[in-house]
Amino acid sequence: MNGKVISISLLLTLLFFLNTSVFPESLEQMKIQLKAGDYKMVNPILVLPCNATVPENKIVTILHAKTGKEFPVTIRNGEFVCIPEGAMPNTEHTYEVKLHDKPKEYVPHVQVIPGDKPDTLKVIIDDKLLTVYHYGKEWKKPFLWPLMSENQVTITRDYPMKPEGTPKFAQDHPHHKSFWSAYGNINGVDVWTEEEGTGSQRVENVTYGSGDAYGWIVSNNKWYDKDGNYLITENREYRFYNTPEKARIFDAFVSFIAEEKDTEFRDTKEGGIVAARMHPDISSKGIITIASGETGEDKVWGKPSPWCDYSADMKDVGWRGLAIFDHPSNLRYPTSWHVRKYGLFGANCFGYSYFREKEYNKNLPENGNYTIKKGETLTFRYRMYIHSGDVKTAQVSEQARNFQENIQVNWAK
Repeated sequence: MNGKVISISLLLTLLFFLNTSVFPESLEQMKIQLKAGDYKMVNPILVLPCNATVPENKIVTILHAKTGKEFPVTIRNGEFVCIPEGAMPNTEHTYEVKLHDKPKEYVPHVQVIPGDKPDTLKVIIDDKLLTVYHYGKEWKKPFLWPLMSENQVTITRDYPMKPEGTPKFAQDHPHHKSFWSAYGNINGVDVWTEEEGTGSQRVENVTYGSGDAYGWIVSNNKWYDKDGNYLITENREYRFYNTPEKARIFDAFVSFIAEEKDTEFRDTKEGGIVAARMHPDISSKGIITIASGETGEDKVWGKPSPWCDYSADMKDVGWRGLAIFDHPSNLRYPTSWHVRKYGLFGANCFGYSYFREKEYNKNLPENGNYTIKKGETLTFRYRMYIHSGDVKTAQVSEQARNFQENIQVNWAK
C-alpha cells in the first residue's frame, strides 16, 4: 500500500514538473531544445504549449545559441510557434527566447489584411503576395486565389475568376476555383459542382490576424442544399507561415460539426477536403508523385499515400509545384488522392467504391460512407507546400516528415 502511495506521489510530482516546464507563464530566460531526427530538417515549424503573455510593445524571437541567428515567433491560443532555419540529421540545438522592443514602424512578417475588393483578405509575406481569400456571396463557396510561388509565379488556374489568363483547353469545370474545400455527396446533396440544383457554402463570419511566424484566417461556414436547408457547419482555419519564398507553407484545419442531425459523407470520387486546380502550365506537362515514388495518374489516382505532389518545369520559370501532406490524426490516414492529369488535385478519403475500379486499389473497403453523429465533430488537418524545384530538390519527403512525425522539441531553462 505504501509503495502505491509513494508511486502515485512520485507520479504527481513528475507531472507537476512536466507541466511547469512545458507551460511557461513567463518567457524570461526560457530556452528551446530541438533534437533533429535522421533526416535534414529545413524550416521546421515548431509548436510548443505556452501560457505566457507578451506586452503590446514587445516582439518575441528565438536566438540560435551557436550561430547567433534569430527566427520569428507567433504566440496564439496557448501555442508558441517558431520557425528556425533547420538542422542536420541527428543534431541537437538550443534556442534562447528573446523579447525585443517593438520598432516604431513595426509590420509583422506575415500580414493578413483586407483585400482590394469587398469580402477578400490578402496574405502578404515580407511584401510578397501569397494568396487572397475570396468569401463574398457572389461565389457558391469560398476559395484561395491566386497561390503564388517564388518570383510571384502563380501555380493554380485563374479560370473562371480571370478567364483571359487561362487558355481555352483549360477552361473547364468552373467549380475548380484555385484552392478550396468541398464535397459531392452530403446526405445526398452535391456541394462540389456548381450547376443548377447543387448546394452551396455560406460564410457566416471571418476573423484574421497577422504575426511574425504565421498569420491566420478563420472562416465559419455553413453548407446548404439548393433550397437553403442546412446540411452541416464547417469551420476552416488557414495558417500561413513565414518560410522562404521558394518554400511557402500553409496549413488548413477543416472541422465539420453536425449541429442539427446525423450527417453522412456518402461515397463519391467528387470531392476534396482540400483541393486545388493546377495552372495549365503545370498540368500540361506535370508530374504527379506520391510517397512511394510512383508517378502518373494511371498509377496514383485514388491510391492511399501520406502525400502527393504535382509539379512541372515551367517554361522560362523553372520547376514549380504544390505538395499536399495528409496528417496521421486524420480519418483514414493515409488518404486517397483524386488527382487528374488535367490539373485536379484533391484529398478524398471517402470515394472508395470509385477508387476500387483500379486493380491496385482492390484492397480498399468496398464503400467509403462515413456518418458524423448529431453533435459530433470531424476534423481534418493538411499542410500545403508551394515549392521551387522538383520533388527531390524541394525535399518534399523531408517536409512531409516535419509535418507527419513528432518533432523532439522541449522547453528548458
